[in-house]
Formats: sequence, C-alpha cells, structure tokens
Amino acid sequence: MISLLNNLCGLLASAPHVPVEGGVGLHRKGSTFVTQHDMLFWFIFWLSVFFFVLLMGLSAYFIFKYRRRPGVPAQRSASHNTPLELTWSVVPLVILLGLFFWAFHVYMDMHMAPGDAEEINVTAQKWAWSWVYDNGAEAQETRRIADQDVPVFAVPADKPVRLIMHSTDVIHSLYVPDFRVKLDVFPMRYTTMWFEASKAGEEHYLFCAEYCGSGHSQMGAVIKVLEMNDYLQWKQDNTLDDALSPVELGGILYRTRGCNACHATDDRSGEGPGWAGIYGSERRFTDGSTTTADENYLRSQILDPSGRTLEGYRNVMPSYQGMPERELNALIAFIKSLSAKGREELDAVEEEIEAALEEAEEDENSQD
Repeated sequence: MISLLNNLCGLLASAPHVPVEGGVGLHRKGSTFVTQHDMLFWFIFWLSVFFFVLLMGLSAYFIFKYRRRPGVPAQRSASHNTPLELTWSVVPLVILLGLFFWAFHVYMDMHMAPGDAEEINVTAQKWAWSWVYDNGAEAQETRRIADQDVPVFAVPADKPVRLIMHSTDVIHSLYVPDFRVKLDVFPMRYTTMWFEASKAGEEHYLFCAEYCGSGHSQMGAVIKVLEMNDYLQWKQDNTLDDALSPVELGGILYRTRGCNACHATDDRSGEGPGWAGIYGSERRFTDGSTTTADENYLRSQILDPSGRTLEGYRNVMPSYQGMPERELNALIAFIKSLSAKGREELDAVEEEIEAALEEAEEDENSQD
C-alpha cells in the first residue's frame, strides 16, 4: 500500500501544472468551443444543484413533518395523485428534451470540421505525440515540463484545425483542456477532431487521457498558437533540413519521437537502459544469451524490440517499424555518438569524407 501511494504521489508530482482562470471553474478559454461548451456545462451543473437542494430539502421536511410521534396515528399514504405524477413526469421530460437538442447542437458543432480546416496528421505512441504537417514539417522544439522534454506544436489562430489521429500500439486519448476537446486514438484506424484556437500568443497543454502504461503521466505536449504568417514560417522552419548531420538529426528525433521518455543520454536506467556507452558493449538477454551492441543490434532493437528482451528490463518498448531509413540511421548515429567507440568511428568517417571532398576539389582545380 505504501509503495502504491508513493507511485501515485510521483505521478502527481510529475504532472505539469495547468493554469485555471478565475481560481474556481474550468480551464482557460483557448478555442471557439469554450463559450457553448461551458454554458451547457454550467447549466447542467446548476440545474443539478437546484434539484438536489429541492429534493433533499423536501425529503428533510417530510421526514420531520411525518415523523412517528407517540399517541398520534400514522397517516395513510396516498395511493394516487394524478397532477403530482404528471408534474414529476412532464417537467423532467421537457427539461431533458431541451437538454438533448441543445447538447446535440453543441456535439455536431464540435465534431463536424469546416471544409477549409488545416489538416495535421497525429501519431500516438508510448509515450509521445508526433504531428506531421501538410508540408512534411515536424516539431523540432521541445519544452522541459517536470522531468520530461515534451514537443512543442504550433497551430494558427482563428483558423480551423483538423487532427487526423491514429495509434501505433495501444489506445491513447488526446486531451486539450483549454480547447475543451478530447478524443480516443486507436491503433489500426483513424479518428478525427477539430478546433479553432482563438488567441495568438497563448500556449496550451496537451495530455494523454487514457492510461497507456508506466509513462502515461509524462505523455504530454505544448501547443502554441501563432498568427497565420508566423505559423506558415514555423512550418517552413520545422521541416527536417537535409543539411543536418545524422547525429544532429538523431538528437532531434531522440526528443520528438519519445525516446527520452524511457532512455537517458547518460548511463542512468529508467524504463529502458541509458544510451551512454551502449554501442560496442556486451548486452545480455533474458534467455541468457549475449551479443555486442553494433549497428545491427541497434537497428533490430528499434524495429523489433520484442524479439529479444534485455536482462533487467521489461518488454514494453513499442516497435518503430516504418520509420524512414534516414531517421533510423540518424538515431543509430546519435546512440553511437554517446559512446567512446562510436565517437571514434564517427570521427573517422567524417575525416574520410573531408579527405575525399578535398581530393575531389583538388582534382577539379587541376583540371581547370
């Protein structure tokens, strides 16, 4: 029990703080859904409070009024009262019908995206979010929240945004409290949601609201709202530059692909082993076999981690099957750069490339 309470306290401590307007009430107003959503919410809330107070008050009054008293015969209970029965049937029916049509109107508004909406493809995976924009851009910026680096996504202000979402492993749920939107994300199918951020310059938190494993509480992100011109520039700036070296690209992917949720860049162990010094070391598996961590080992562990489980760790890493070859090679290069042996090999390759380029330049000059 003590261990469970400690784990719960750890989850609460690691959860990012979400600002709430006004001290009491719902979260900040970040989208065009907020007004109609909150009006419906508060109407249902105060309607429930009214009838709760009314019914509990009447119950207390009747309990007192018709209590059993010595020498006073108990009154006979009424067997039938048509006006009363019609009242408690018709009044709730009218209220519930009104609520149904009001809520249905809000529901349809929140689920039918406009035709001119900006479309973003969202991938959920233990334990990270990935957004791919229409020009192929992916978020390269991260933000430190609690003890986790989470990606920072951008959306335009005053422009509908439609998210096309799927999961690569288990069920997740994309939840943005400030936008009043939440929808489950499933493997093997797409779900869609839309919103329209109402104010440029604000930032909002994104959470996973469906328990998905030990890293669930850290599966977050930040959404920043930009003016349209700034948003278009942000998309342009966040396309993966071909000029990036493999190690530089691997460092970006380490943060944006969710690797940092389980693996540290030093030798600390978390849900998975730290990456420092892995390349070139001996790895022992649960079946007692061993291997040397070379490029083939790293590739197989990224694409098929369930094939062989490292001793001392659980088999919880998701597969990255389908990762583009350039990104896969970049991640391997980044892992290699965190060990002495890997740095020596990378430096040797860079020296060979530089020498080849110099030789080619000399040949070109001699021909001129």
